[in-house]
Amino acid sequence: MTEQETTSRTFRNELLRAIPAGVLETLSSTFGVLIAVRVFDASKMAKSVFLSATSAGLMLSLFVVPLLLRSRYTVASTAARVQFMGAVAFAMTALFPASEILFTLGSSVGLFFFALQIPLQTQIYRLNYPEKIRGKLFSLTATMRALAAMLFGLAGGHLLGWKIESYPWLLWAFSLAALVSGLWTMRLPTPTWNAPEAAQDSVWSSLRWVRSDKDFRTLLISWMMMGIGNLVACSLFVEYLANPRHGHTLETQTVAWITGVVPVLFRIAFTYPWGLLYDRVNFYVVRVSLNVLFAVSILCFFVGNNLAWWCVSMAIFGIANAGGNVTWSLWVTKLAPRHAVAEYMSVHTFFTGLRGLVAPFLAFWLIDLMSFQAVGIACAVFIFAASGFITFRVQKRDTTTSHRLVPGSAPIEEEWTERL
Repeated sequence: MTEQETTSRTFRNELLRAIPAGVLETLSSTFGVLIAVRVFDASKMAKSVFLSATSAGLMLSLFVVPLLLRSRYTVASTAARVQFMGAVAFAMTALFPASEILFTLGSSVGLFFFALQIPLQTQIYRLNYPEKIRGKLFSLTATMRALAAMLFGLAGGHLLGWKIESYPWLLWAFSLAALVSGLWTMRLPTPTWNAPEAAQDSVWSSLRWVRSDKDFRTLLISWMMMGIGNLVACSLFVEYLANPRHGHTLETQTVAWITGVVPVLFRIAFTYPWGLLYDRVNFYVVRVSLNVLFAVSILCFFVGNNLAWWCVSMAIFGIANAGGNVTWSLWVTKLAPRHAVAEYMSVHTFFTGLRGLVAPFLAFWLIDLMSFQAVGIACAVFIFAASGFITFRVQKRDTTTSHRLVPGSAPIEEEWTERL
């Protein structure tokens, strides 16, 4: 198969896989917490466990790459197998829809498995997408994913607004989506893992890149600061609007529309432009710009206290999330050598998972101590601080390696890898 054929087939399969992926996205962003609050009146602990499931998967993904090196399966087949396990977990929630315990456990385990295979997907993008158009191709599939999420969010919101007892249909939809996603992943054209003979396969070996690569380390620290602020705020969006204890009496359909449709609509409109910017603009500039948008959206949401402010904030959040999705998924492909992309990504997802695991518990603890408005301001400060850290550190970057983040630079070569 030629390089062009590999790219075309990968893009076609990813475009189709984006549809079930968009459906699953609504579980973690809207419907999971909505069902937990409105159907089960779940405890803070149960909601925190659900919101932390994806983060737990991201953390443990650090160990996926070494296991893959030992198994010698293709990257795509391994990612597909993990998704099939997620489909089984989602099916458990649909088979026993009246059980709060099984809903929390099944949906959490399903999200856990889907997060586990993200570094493998990134390795596929590095292998199958050319450097100069990687952001463009990814943004097109991400747009399809956002469109599927918005349409399913609308349909699911109408279904729950019509009859809240209809939620089991959503649970079956999530299970089917996970199965279809795995089938399309299985068809992705990727070679058997071909790491260098000297590659390390210790379960902690991926962490060596944090010590060796200064640019990687700088961005990880900044992303940790920004992520804490962003994830704490995200954990409270649905809770703030859906739980009557906080003084709001919005209908279920309205909450689903504000948190699940408005941001996705703007994400659809802005994902492709951000993909082009990712390919053509210095990565540091893109990252700081996104941070500012995230901080502004959080301030608007919690400081403003009416429907108009919530919609505006979710619109800005959707614009930022469009670029955030592109950069979060692809940025390591600018830094890592060809064979080490999955390792770099597993480190990135590990720290993403670490902060994501802490953020929901921290969020619900904070709202017992201070107002939602104070929490929102604190989150925005964290995000602005992350931008300041990048701006300060970029002045001291290693000029022999930082060219990797400049558009049009050549991919990292093996001789530079040996230096690490």
